[in-house]
Amino acid sequence: MEKVFINPITNKQWQLEVDGLTIRTCLHGGRVKEIQCDSAFQVRSKAASAMMEQLRKGFVYQKPEAATGEAICHRFVGKDNNGFMPLATSSQRDDFFLTRVSGNFDDEILYHFDGNGEIIETVSLGAKRMTYEQILCPNDTLLMNNSYLLEQFSLHTHEIKPFANRRNSMKTMLDGSGNLALWYTGEEIVVFDFVENREIWKECVKCRKSEDLAFAYYCFGMLSPQQSKVAYQVTKGAYVIVDLNTARKVVIHNDGWHPFFSPHDQCFSVGGKFYQTETGEEIESPLPFTVRQGLSLSDTCIVRIRGSLMAVQQERGNSPIDLWDTDSRKLIASICDPFVVKQTNFAFTDKGLVLHTDYGTMSIYQCTDEKEGLCSG
Repeated sequence: MEKVFINPITNKQWQLEVDGLTIRTCLHGGRVKEIQCDSAFQVRSKAASAMMEQLRKGFVYQKPEAATGEAICHRFVGKDNNGFMPLATSSQRDDFFLTRVSGNFDDEILYHFDGNGEIIETVSLGAKRMTYEQILCPNDTLLMNNSYLLEQFSLHTHEIKPFANRRNSMKTMLDGSGNLALWYTGEEIVVFDFVENREIWKECVKCRKSEDLAFAYYCFGMLSPQQSKVAYQVTKGAYVIVDLNTARKVVIHNDGWHPFFSPHDQCFSVGGKFYQTETGEEIESPLPFTVRQGLSLSDTCIVRIRGSLMAVQQERGNSPIDLWDTDSRKLIASICDPFVVKQTNFAFTDKGLVLHTDYGTMSIYQCTDEKEGLCSG
């Protein structure tokens, strides 16, 4: 393995080469330094530390021609002091947005990146903010969950204004899929089409108080990848799936965690079990990988979907992210990002998979194979 990092300010290069148990580094054609390691684990650890040291100094790794599963970019942006590492992406575009809290909540900074990891702009959102999650909408706005208050941010004017709920009740839903967005007003779940500029479904619900100390209310909602279904949970042990075309409901009784839809909306998984979305009948997993059962809320099971492609992380927050093509049922790549300590957030763009890590880095991995047409959104 050989990686070349460039400092865009000084134009200096720093190279890292891994040869078996030997790590070699060189700064701008100077003396080559060698580090001898005792194991493959030590090689990964010391190489990651060496790269992180240079990233903190302003060096950036970029390889736009990277193969599928390889890194296009590594860039240090700074640790996100709220721990949520929010991203906003779209499978229709390569640029994306990352938000982090700076200092002791002195400022919250929004970064706009292009598909190669270049910073298009940064925006100061102000002090005393904590964005838990954010989605990128087709009308060039971001919907942001700022400490349970929903806000709308204009990408053109940078104006922030209250949206949907104006009172912090610790009950919020926020999700996006294609042209659709889902949110909770405090009284109603709403699904809105930003391209057609119309509300396509809403329902009055009351989120029940949780008996679990890890969260205050049962208040969860998500859209399916093909935008034909919505799933929500507002009471213990029951997930409701709604067909957005017919308004037909199916109730799934399961008190597990980590729900997700299959890529073609045909099944819904929660607690490691699978159900048909049309009938609610429990079925065998149709996916080419195993989903662990009996996971608690704090366990790791993150699934992101674009087209037939699924990015799946299980076991731990720093375990590999597996890229699966569910049509061919093949494992495309297994991503082991070197800059994850305990957890990372990740999301698909049009051609890549973006990671926002707890080490304070942003990484982009290639998810397009022009020869085979894999990973196309």
